[in-house]
Amino acid sequence: MSGTGHDVAGRRAVLRGVLGVCGGAALAAAPALPARAAAGRPGGRELPEVPGMLGDRLANEFWYQFDEVTYFRQTPELADAYAALGAHVGGSPLAGVRDAWVRAGQAAGYPETYASFMEPVREPLRVVSRAQAEVFERYYGNRYGPVVRCMAYFAQGVLFDPRRAPVQSEVHTMNGNPPLAYHTWHAYQYASVLLGVDRGLWSMMIPVNGFAWALQLVAQPALRQVNPPLPDSTVARVAASWLPRSIERVDSALLAFHRG
Repeated sequence: MSGTGHDVAGRRAVLRGVLGVCGGAALAAAPALPARAAAGRPGGRELPEVPGMLGDRLANEFWYQFDEVTYFRQTPELADAYAALGAHVGGSPLAGVRDAWVRAGQAAGYPETYASFMEPVREPLRVVSRAQAEVFERYYGNRYGPVVRCMAYFAQGVLFDPRRAPVQSEVHTMNGNPPLAYHTWHAYQYASVLLGVDRGLWSMMIPVNGFAWALQLVAQPALRQVNPPLPDSTVARVAASWLPRSIERVDSALLAFHRG
């Protein structure tokens, strides 16, 4: 998916079909049925069944492997990249980058000031981006609609994966109330777009990430039990509001949450 960006017109061209699936029976059935191995075939290989798993099989696998790559089993190169980013922002490589984005976004000269601030860590940012992009590429390729559906499942908390229980929560969704990790991810995504790092992927993902943020605010899913899906009309309404937005409109809306 990296390097094959979807512009606003392209997103609008596929939005109608995406809305039909996001708000339809596929999501409604997800928490009620066991995940089936045939639901996902990355690289042409059928995924094995996981006892107790509920929801879309491919989306469950994507999030499990995304966490494996980016958190639980980081390569030394990725760990070094996060350390460099943390040192640059003077704190956490996650909340620290988000705070730097918020500060820049509330001052004159934005977004150029944010790009300038992140320029010294372009290479660590590229390492982080590549690690994440490779998981997207492995499971979804450049298919916009399936990525949107995956994020919709995630935001509603309808993906139940017992593989890390009881140490970790069984539901693949964003932690926190409100789930500010979406804003952290946006800060990384927007920096990547501004600096030309996997720009195609992150230009596509910024509105999708904003959509997931807004949808989870409505759903407020539990973390340790499968959640019922939102009404079709609600998912469709949130998708129609967020998915057609430009990168700048999404950025402005997320920044507005931090003003006050």
